[in-house]
Amino acid sequence: MKLKIPFFTNISCNFQLLEKKSKLYKNISNKKETNINNTGITCEVFEEIDVVKQKLENNNFKYVKEFTLDDIYMCNKETKQYVPQNGKITDTLIIRYANDNDKEIISKKRAYNSEGFEIGTEKITLKIDDIENAEKLFNNLGYTRFLRMIDKNYCYENEEYIIYIQVIDNLGIFLEIETKKENPEEEDIKNLLELIKSFELKTGTKYDVRKAELLYIRQENT
Repeated sequence: MKLKIPFFTNISCNFQLLEKKSKLYKNISNKKETNINNTGITCEVFEEIDVVKQKLENNNFKYVKEFTLDDIYMCNKETKQYVPQNGKITDTLIIRYANDNDKEIISKKRAYNSEGFEIGTEKITLKIDDIENAEKLFNNLGYTRFLRMIDKNYCYENEEYIIYIQVIDNLGIFLEIETKKENPEEEDIKNLLELIKSFELKTGTKYDVRKAELLYIRQENT
């Protein structure tokens, strides 16, 4: 027999509810990644999207999924944090709205070697539930948006590679290709270049395109 005394039950914790809420907290807590592998290539494609899809399927790439990223880039012009320098966007602070249900704040800080080449990225992700309130909070802290990029992605893959066809509003169509290897080497970059050439698509000559930078430059010149 369990005896419940109102005084004690009223001041006691509901452990079942606390356990449930703790699991929810784990789902929305910060996620920090360091030394993210940056091995991949990105280039602009001057073809209709259906042509690009068909080329991938003809080369035994299978469609996996599609999703949209709606990114708001923030910066603090007074402290110069996350401010583009000479048209270059390096470290980033982004409020991201993905597929109408996934909302998060992303901070990326890139590391470079003595020759100026990017060698790694520290990425922190925080799940949120309201985009507008997140931007208002940053506004109160002195941050303002300087760029919005809406990016429709179509993901394809085979056993070795993942490919994203990216359609960016007011910019164009891009291909981003990544290897599935955990520790890729310089030779893997060459293989990526050979792979993209094998598709026989009309592409740009740059294979390290920064899409946000292109959009930012276009925005500043209009």
